[in-house]
Amino acid sequence: MGDLPEFLDRYQLERPRSDRPLGFAAALADHHVPGISIALLEHGQVTQTWTMGRRSVTSDAPVEPDTLFQAASISKSIAAACVLRLVDESVLDLDTDVNDLLKSWQLPANDGWQPHVTLRQLLAHTAGTTVHGLAGYPPGMPVPSVPDILDGRGNSAPVRVTAVPGVRHSYSGGGYTIAQLVLTDVTGLDVDTLAWELVFEPAGMVHSTFAQPLDRARAVRAASAHRAGPAPVAGGWHTYADLAAAGMWSTATDVARFFAAIRDSAAGAPGALLSARSTRAMLTRGAPNRAYGLGVGIAEPGAPAFVGHSGSNEGYRSWAGIHLDDGSGAAIMTNGDHGYQLITDVLLPALRREYGWPAAAGAPTPAVAASDLAGRYVSRDDEFVVAETDAGLTLTVPGQPPVPLTAGTDGGWRARVLNVDVRFPIRDGDRVLVLHQELVPDADVEATRVTG
Repeated sequence: MGDLPEFLDRYQLERPRSDRPLGFAAALADHHVPGISIALLEHGQVTQTWTMGRRSVTSDAPVEPDTLFQAASISKSIAAACVLRLVDESVLDLDTDVNDLLKSWQLPANDGWQPHVTLRQLLAHTAGTTVHGLAGYPPGMPVPSVPDILDGRGNSAPVRVTAVPGVRHSYSGGGYTIAQLVLTDVTGLDVDTLAWELVFEPAGMVHSTFAQPLDRARAVRAASAHRAGPAPVAGGWHTYADLAAAGMWSTATDVARFFAAIRDSAAGAPGALLSARSTRAMLTRGAPNRAYGLGVGIAEPGAPAFVGHSGSNEGYRSWAGIHLDDGSGAAIMTNGDHGYQLITDVLLPALRREYGWPAAAGAPTPAVAASDLAGRYVSRDDEFVVAETDAGLTLTVPGQPPVPLTAGTDGGWRARVLNVDVRFPIRDGDRVLVLHQELVPDADVEATRVTG
């Protein structure tokens, strides 16, 4: 345990790779993120926890391994596991109409048409329910009951069914709030007690809690939320009564242990958290339009098996996941609104390279000779010319000088003068160029080689 390792300082952020490395402390500052905690997973075990920065810009208290962060939507993964544990105990059924389970509230009809919604659909975000995300309640603002939240008497819209249940994935924190009410109505226990008995204690999540608001003993160990600036969120953080959707406080180590427990369940390990049947249900895609199971993101077809989730609350950003085959992965928690860009642009590429995480689907292995990659590649909006040189390849875009590319160790090609990676997979029999620019996440450009 300790400060972040030196290898993170070798990666650039919004600068040419040929420049002197920024250093990770500078990357934190550029993203207005005061503090971060990372738990590394190797072979399905937490092997290291690294921390850097402060819990708040208003104090010198450092982020430590037991510092609590709001896990935000990673709460959905734990809530889904609670439901599945109760399914394993025959207390709940995934395919029963939730109105047959609810006592304190009912999902209303739409102009006389009564939708039939199940826990399986709520956990997979296929129930057609509204309210994507939830803002929480600042200090001093009354926190409504869960039925009041569902009826729109809080600071979010009413939760209603507006699409045909069971057909398509449409992310809904409101749906998870319905699932939360099912848990408490059926068992008579609060979410924090249920989570401790069903998930936290069995998975070794010793610091985690769904207590909202935090008690004084835990609050002194919590990282405060921050907006850009970085500017502290008034009062430190918001309170989330929508616990199943966004209300868990945790540490990076605890979150990593949870996903390690899901991997153990998938492997059928003795004493695993979930049964084989419930694990299959969790890791089965709920709808064709999104790689999402029950409370977890899963791998796209053809990619290495994976389970994980990200989280975004006011002033907090987090990510966690594990590769099911080799047990590699991490949990990362930050206390800044721009923390997710830091995670996706800097940390995940660095961890993948340093620890050899499984490559994404379509990565060419083994590497292809440069002479076999040269040619003209065209997409709807772009044209690229790839040429072989003595040093490797060049990539030319109209109006720009050629960008030199060097072969990477993972089958791809990298530019040092820019933050650019290029891959050349074969799709449907055609060679394809995939251009990834690290400062533009989730915006890969694809072009197909043309002949003649």
